[in-house]
Amino acid sequence: MNIKEFAEKACAAVAEILDKEVYLKEVDKLNGVKRYGLVITDPQSNIAPTLYLEYFYQIYQETEDWSETINKIVTAYNSGLFPKHFDMEWFKDFNSVQKLIFQKLINYEANKTLLDDVPHTRYLDLAIVYCVYYENTKTGNGSILIHNSNLNLWHCTSDELARLAEENTPRIHPLTISSIKELLPNLLGDARDTTSIPIPMYVMSNKNQVDGAISLLYKNALRSFSEQHNTDVAILPSSIHEVILLPLNGDEDFDSLRKMIQLINRTGISKEEFLSDNMYLYRRTTDRVEIA
Repeated sequence: MNIKEFAEKACAAVAEILDKEVYLKEVDKLNGVKRYGLVITDPQSNIAPTLYLEYFYQIYQETEDWSETINKIVTAYNSGLFPKHFDMEWFKDFNSVQKLIFQKLINYEANKTLLDDVPHTRYLDLAIVYCVYYENTKTGNGSILIHNSNLNLWHCTSDELARLAEENTPRIHPLTISSIKELLPNLLGDARDTTSIPIPMYVMSNKNQVDGAISLLYKNALRSFSEQHNTDVAILPSSIHEVILLPLNGDEDFDSLRKMIQLINRTGISKEEFLSDNMYLYRRTTDRVEIA
């Protein structure tokens, strides 16, 4: 049973147990990833939450226990994690959203279909897209991708959108730059002595480490880093959430670095988190980033 067959069968089973209208929704995510979710409607609610099924499909593959898997889906829906009401009127008001607009980076070629429907700015082999940040104590913080229809509703131009996002993003998602050595203990625990690891690499992201690759476009961020290390900088796009900075000393093997990027992209991250297979260079003389 593949994921689509599982989703169709689960949809019917959950609808019967809950005695509610349930329908299957195929959602296109970043980089051509397709996810399957159950949309469960309730007459007493003004929203219909989407319950994604990949996690439950994995449970079923491991246990082959259909009844228990369906019970877990129903339990997840009844857990109270899905609010009955969610006020979205604020999103229609441009005065309410303009200070919450931020930008993030995605791969251009892998998302061309999505980009037909959302305002974006081309950047090298990437695209800058725009979102609205929100905080919610019940569902958790998140973001809403801005579509062309939203600009029409707000009577907002693409240029104004880009300007607001450039101003807001460093405030909403403050810059962080950490040495690889600082992060390795969290990954490896106390079993490794990281003081002897000769890796002059740094991770550039934001405080939440979500959609942090855009930080390479923060004003003066790369320039300050380059001046601090008195060198040009190689930029390795490890995911949409962060990039790795490598101060150059002149003896780097760029081919090996490119292979490392591709290895991370194929084995270290999910397809949805992929940013680019290319390596970039920040040149101090031009104060610009280019594909290496």
